[in-house]
Amino acid sequence: MINLKVLEEKENPILKRKDLLLMLEHKGEATPKKQDIEKLIADKFKGDLKKTEAVWMLSEKGIAKTKVKAFIWKEKIVEKPKEEKKKEEKPAEVSAEKKEEQPKEEKKTEEAPKNQEKPKEQPKEEPKPEEKPNKPEQPKEEVSK
Repeated sequence: MINLKVLEEKENPILKRKDLLLMLEHKGEATPKKQDIEKLIADKFKGDLKKTEAVWMLSEKGIAKTKVKAFIWKEKIVEKPKEEKKKEEKPAEVSAEKKEEQPKEEKKTEEAPKNQEKPKEQPKEEPKPEEKPNKPEQPKEEVSK
C-alpha cells in the first residue's frame, strides 16, 4: 500500500499548473514506477492523467520513502512525436543508395591508371663539404682574481 503525503502545494498561474512536492511511503514494496505515481496523483487530486506529470523522484536509501516533484497542468500537455525520428531513413542508407545510382564508368575515368610506371628518381649526390685549413686554437685567457 502506497501512502501519499503532500509536503508542499503551490498554484502557478503564469505557467497554468499546480506544483506539488509529495512524499510517498511504499513500505514492503519497490519504488513505484513513474507511470504508477502519475496515476496515483491524478486519482488523489481528481485530475486528468494526461495533464499530470511526475518531474523527478528521489528515493531515500534504506527507507521505503520517495520524494516526488509533480505538476498538474490546467491545459493538456503537448507531446512531441517520437515515432517520426524512427521512420526517417538513416544517413548511411541514403548515401549507399546514392552510390548505387551513380554510373561506375565515371569512377574509372576519374581514377589514374595503375599500370603506368613512374620514372625512378636517381639519387642526388650531396656535395662534399669543403675542407677548412686547420688553425691552431688560441689559448683561452684566464681571469685571475
